[in-house]
Amino acid sequence: MPTILVVPLLWAWIAGCSPHSASAPPASSSRTAAQLAWPVPAGWKHETIPFPLDFAPGLPFRGTEELRFAPGFFQPDSSTYWSYAFAWSLEDPPRFDADTLAPVLREYFSGLAQAVGKDKYAMDPARFKVELAPRIEGGRRMLAGLVRSYDPFVTGAPIDLNVEARLRERPRGGPPVLTFLLSPRPFGDAVWAELHACEAGLRWE
Repeated sequence: MPTILVVPLLWAWIAGCSPHSASAPPASSSRTAAQLAWPVPAGWKHETIPFPLDFAPGLPFRGTEELRFAPGFFQPDSSTYWSYAFAWSLEDPPRFDADTLAPVLREYFSGLAQAVGKDKYAMDPARFKVELAPRIEGGRRMLAGLVRSYDPFVTGAPIDLNVEARLRERPRGGPPVLTFLLSPRPFGDAVWAELHACEAGLRWE
């Protein structure tokens, strides 16, 4: 399988141009986005995309999405394939419950897959589903579940991603930040320790 170089990452694919020639979108100037600081783990890739998202224009949010990609994200034979984290720093975030976030994530992933895959791969719209349920972790509520989607970047094949979502309150007030961790690996796999460590590094400037 050919090596795929991915700087920048999602934006280059969505724009339909070479990753080497695409320029990243301008960063949001919103106050909420400016306060977010999130170190990039060694060997990981990162990207910032402003809301509204071109690939999911139906999501009515303003702010930024910060993404952190594990080193083997685009390599199907890697233990970190499709393993990544993203954080939404939004002016008016959605409610943090399963009934609200499940359809939001469904629109996000179906829009992403169809914007990137375009006419390269056949995708059944009915396959895009998100199942979330509340869990308690360290005395805090989180959401965990499954995203049923496709890999539009490399294989075009269906992919099931385990997902964890958390609500991070800002220490000095303001809208909270939503964080999402995803991987096709089962919960408890070693990759989840890396994802948790990545998410734990999120801070505010």
